[in-house]
Amino acid sequence: MSKNPTSQYEFINAKLRARIGLMRESHLIDDLMKANSVVEAVRSFRDGPYADVAKVYDETGDLQQIELVLLNKEIEMYQGIVRLLHGEPSDFVTILFEKIEIENLKNAMRLWFSSVIRLHSIRFRSEYLYKDKIVSDINWTGLINAMTWDGVVSALGNSPYTVIFKRFSQQDITEQGVFYLENALDRLWYEQIQEVSETLVPDDREIVRSIFKVDIDLNNILILVRFGWYHKLDQEHLSSLLLPWGKIFRSNEAKAFLAMPEKDRDPTVLLKQKYPELVTAIQKVSSESKEGFGSNELLARATLKIEHYLQQKRSTEYHALLAGNPFSIGISLAYFFLYTNEESMIKAILNGKYYGYSEEYIRGVLA
Repeated sequence: MSKNPTSQYEFINAKLRARIGLMRESHLIDDLMKANSVVEAVRSFRDGPYADVAKVYDETGDLQQIELVLLNKEIEMYQGIVRLLHGEPSDFVTILFEKIEIENLKNAMRLWFSSVIRLHSIRFRSEYLYKDKIVSDINWTGLINAMTWDGVVSALGNSPYTVIFKRFSQQDITEQGVFYLENALDRLWYEQIQEVSETLVPDDREIVRSIFKVDIDLNNILILVRFGWYHKLDQEHLSSLLLPWGKIFRSNEAKAFLAMPEKDRDPTVLLKQKYPELVTAIQKVSSESKEGFGSNELLARATLKIEHYLQQKRSTEYHALLAGNPFSIGISLAYFFLYTNEESMIKAILNGKYYGYSEEYIRGVLA
């Protein structure tokens, strides 16, 4: 029998609010921005929660090793919260946590594809794959070194991903690449999120729905823009990629977009009713493309606009949770967002410093 959600939230949310307070008081991001080089930026880590980041850079001088340390810290953060929770909230956070495992699995499969299908060496790149346990017992080294599809499936053990991989064959991956597999993994995660959210108390369930409905809609918009507008995928294959939930999936606008001849598809059709704020941004990007932007840059700019909008919506939603019910899962969700957002900014700033971009340019990109 699970513990009373109110009592366990009273304890954990007090701890998380204290951590959030420290994050807000920190000058770390500003110090990183003002640094004149990567070496100077790393000095900002020496005292505080990111001291191990400075240590690994001192030892290796390798930014990708820093990213591996940051990933490990994020994993430890989730593991710590899971240990503090019990019952249905713990199950829900574990499913959230599996998103990291799925992204790691995608990286592993790209390495395997490069090695076995494309016959490229992955010796150097495989050093940056996270190989310790995340949630499931997966043999990461065995997976990237498997010579057959059966070997890949075997390396997944009893993880929830095995059933997905069994739907594919080595011939499928050879002909299609890993994209359809990655799409199936994303769909599995959203299915699990929705299933486990139904076990939460009503207040928590409503919070989860409000957060993830925008994620699902904008992920579907990205699929339709990237693969329908730019890659001009046929209606049948494009429809199969969509997450089967949310306003966009059910909308007449999406049906109209899918029914258009591939060469005539207009992404603003998707947005004008449900997300009018994005219409102007997409139209601006499209008009600029006629003034010399190549098609790859057109897609990149349109995608960036949508992703930026999603980040803004997430930020608004998660900050609202901090002022909401103090005895709900909302504080945990807000903390996860703030923590991962800070780590993403750290990685972006360090990469910007590495390539010699100015503070003004980096701030503009991250704004």
